Amino acid sequence: MSLKLTKASDWVDQGGSPYLMDRGAENIAIAWGVDITDVTLGPPEWAEDENGRYYTFIARGKAYSKKLGRYVEDIGVCSQRDRFFGMVGGKLKPIEDVDMANIRRKAVTNLYTRLIRRVVGLSGVTFEDLKQAGIDVSKIQKIEYRGGSEKTRRTATPKDREKQQELWDMLLQYTGGEEENAREILREKSAFTAKSGEPVEGVTDVKYLTGRWLQFTFKKVKEFVSMEREPGEEG
Repeated sequence: MSLKLTKASDWVDQGGSPYLMDRGAENIAIAWGVDITDVTLGPPEWAEDENGRYYTFIARGKAYSKKLGRYVEDIGVCSQRDRFFGMVGGKLKPIEDVDMANIRRKAVTNLYTRLIRRVVGLSGVTFEDLKQAGIDVSKIQKIEYRGGSEKTRRTATPKDREKQQELWDMLLQYTGGEEENAREILREKSAFTAKSGEPVEGVTDVKYLTGRWLQFTFKKVKEFVSMEREPGEEG
């Protein structure tokens, strides 16, 4: 029933899996009487990589569906490196040119979308599910990732696979076992800018990460998790 409230333009193909965007989530929320409450936005959390310092906002909140009698809590994240707000001409904007208000709003938007998907049980939706709901999946926009899964499987070393598993375990531990949340953080932290200045999309599955990209992402996630758990941190 939820999927029938959406159309092809409400979804994107992200790493081979359908991802529901905010406009489709809003229609579903209305139908199921979803109330979102206790939304808070923490201060910017800072990290650093080879391109310099950057910040990430984390929004937290709760959702309750009156019709389903279901309650969930979750987080939404967005960083200064967001490809829509933090880049121009394929290059990272100077930090002073990035509108921090846009990053804050995107973190909250991501939170709302995640809460709605989880509270109505839309985790793990497949393209077959969308087809059965009458959605023409051929019209869904596809986001391509550099280095497909087949290439990754051929080049991943045993050490890469161990690191991939360690990275995924760390994300699951941080999110309390919530895979969708873990994938969202992975997508955010694995994005980077190539030497050519071309932005490279983050991925939602550790199997796409090998070599330097894997090491780079592992370091960013570890720093993010460590900062989040610092004692005395304000919500």
